[in-house]
Amino acid sequence: MTFFISLCLAVLFVLSLGGFLRKKPAVFYMVSAAVAAVTAGLTWLGIPLPASFSRWVWPVLARGGLAGAFFVIVMVTGAFPNGSAPMKRLAPVRGQLSIIASILTLGHNAAYGKTYFVRLFTNPEELPLNQLLAALCSIAMLIIMLPLFITSFLTVRRHMNPKSWKKLQRSAYVFYGLLYCHILLLTVPGALKGDRGYLLTVFVYSAVFLGYGVCRILKALSGRKSGHLAKRQMICSAVCCAAALTLCAVLSNPAVVEAEEILPETGTWRDGVFTGSAMGMNAPVAVSVTVQEGKIIEIVIDSSRDDEPYFTDALTVIDEIISGNSVDIDTVSGATYSSGGIIDAVTKALAQAQITGGEAGE
Repeated sequence: MTFFISLCLAVLFVLSLGGFLRKKPAVFYMVSAAVAAVTAGLTWLGIPLPASFSRWVWPVLARGGLAGAFFVIVMVTGAFPNGSAPMKRLAPVRGQLSIIASILTLGHNAAYGKTYFVRLFTNPEELPLNQLLAALCSIAMLIIMLPLFITSFLTVRRHMNPKSWKKLQRSAYVFYGLLYCHILLLTVPGALKGDRGYLLTVFVYSAVFLGYGVCRILKALSGRKSGHLAKRQMICSAVCCAAALTLCAVLSNPAVVEAEEILPETGTWRDGVFTGSAMGMNAPVAVSVTVQEGKIIEIVIDSSRDDEPYFTDALTVIDEIISGNSVDIDTVSGATYSSGGIIDAVTKALAQAQITGGEAGE
């Protein structure tokens, strides 16, 4: 969901402000740097944010959503047929967009590197395998991105040999591949749990990256002679979207069935305080659930060792559980493991409070 929203915002930005970006790029670079610095600072300081802001805006700015969307626009620009309307519109601002994306990415890495890069180099055994591989992908991407970032500035490019610059730019293909792997490593586990936000992210990313790969290959094979390149690319992109949608459907089914089997029914709980524990991101999350007149009135976190700001973001599920008097809710995008741990712990606590058939008859 974060990437889908970010991609829509990035496209709107290019369509509405592309001309101004080309004329005054420094203004956008400074704004991007300010956003990167603020998001990194808020993350390091652990300052709590409003629930709605944390859920919808924060992932776009701090978790690489908008940066990834800008990189995608830069990436797909090269796949459009030469002379096409999208190529004419995007090519003049491609370098500027890559600089903005790189600045936002540096802010993202500064924000979350405090937790994951430190752990990668000090206690890698504490990281789940998917997070370990994702952190390694991040390191590799930074190594590739920094030279691309620096040489995207026009003043630097003018002092380089054109052939050397073009050769360096080809490393962007490796960067795009690593970006796709990085995203899948972080989102597929959530998709396997049936999280609809992560399922949408897997679908959109897979459709975009697989579609780009096919279109880029078609363009390379067709050269400038084929007049049917755009039509072929549209067909192949549609096929890639269908393949990505199928992948998401396969990922979602087992998790949804499992979730339906463990959810207690709403309104069948006896009064009292009940405890439960379930695995979060790093360690078990323990909760105490208070039920009064058959309704959930309070949920208290007794213990957790999950990292910030993920755990703070995950706490938003508590209000949803209480307001809906049900644990049949989605996990928080970007904090799947922590929010899923809270939901599972509450589910186990409510299982103890569930009224049996005999009790109901009494």
